[in-house]
Amino acid sequence: MATISLDGIKMVRGSSLVLDVDHLEIADGELLVVLGPSGAGKSMLLRAIAGLEELAGGTVRFDGYDMRDVETAKRGVAMVFQDHALYPFLDVRDNVGFPLKIRRTPPEEIAARVEAEARVLEIEHLLSRKPGELGAGHQQLVQAARALVRVPEVFLMDEPLARLDAHLRVQMRQEFRLLQQGYGVTTVFVTNDQDEAMVMADRVAVIDRGVITQVGPPMTLYAEPGSRFVAGFLGAMGFVRGHLSKDGAGFWVNFGRFRIRAWMPSLADASGEHVDVGVRPEDVVLDPNGVKVPTGKGYFVGSHGMARVELAPGEWAEMRTPDAPPPPDTEVRIRLRRLHIFDTRTGLVLGRVEDGAG
Repeated sequence: MATISLDGIKMVRGSSLVLDVDHLEIADGELLVVLGPSGAGKSMLLRAIAGLEELAGGTVRFDGYDMRDVETAKRGVAMVFQDHALYPFLDVRDNVGFPLKIRRTPPEEIAARVEAEARVLEIEHLLSRKPGELGAGHQQLVQAARALVRVPEVFLMDEPLARLDAHLRVQMRQEFRLLQQGYGVTTVFVTNDQDEAMVMADRVAVIDRGVITQVGPPMTLYAEPGSRFVAGFLGAMGFVRGHLSKDGAGFWVNFGRFRIRAWMPSLADASGEHVDVGVRPEDVVLDPNGVKVPTGKGYFVGSHGMARVELAPGEWAEMRTPDAPPPPDTEVRIRLRRLHIFDTRTGLVLGRVEDGAG
């Protein structure tokens, strides 16, 4: 397996800089999920690692070795794509063994390694079938088997679950995570699905317009987003425009009927300014002693309810409820357990307020 280091990576399309990665380190055996919207540069990052694109600058290193002059086929990289890139005229056995065949591996070794991979992925019963006879999930497993039979040092996965239906997608993300853990292959998994990132990743790298904005364990990024972009992309968060004021004891965050105390030195430069206040649904709590707010339309998802609440005139957030949500066009009393304060100009986080204390 390999440690991957990216330094000063730049990739250009026409006159546009589409990838600009200052530094990214991926540990040996780690599963790093690259999360971002369409067009953010996720696939470009994979192509840079694989050597499929010419770089305008920077270096890619595997275990400290500069891969600049190493062609893709010799990098020990295997890729799985969202499209089922299988040969329709070959059965599963020959599809899985194809990478070994073109390397002129002896037939008996190919047969043994294909059988071994099929057992691990539990697709032995499919070896004689053609790809067109398989469902989408099994086709993805065949793709994975074909990639792993090469014994790669690096596993690159470009939205491999994007075309699956919701139920199968949940099942397959668990299969791929167990597969990666079992092999211990250094893996970069690209997705725009926040649930996949939270469930699968050792760490998440959030990318926007070719720039990696924050990297860390999923729960760290969820609890401590460094910017409004990360906060809104990794988990639901409602935003309301607020205003900061200061007195001798500290700061106040003001919006709608709320005036919440915050003692955060990081707010000093923004005192008197407008800020964006973010709150997650689980941090909007029903409280008989709380602030009264109007409700909007809600819905029930089985394990809990979700309701919209108006935190300031015309500005709404979602509230998670333990059962059915309150009826719309009524009023409830709420308390805000945790707020995230963002600079309106830069989008960067200024601080967090816990139950009215910063």
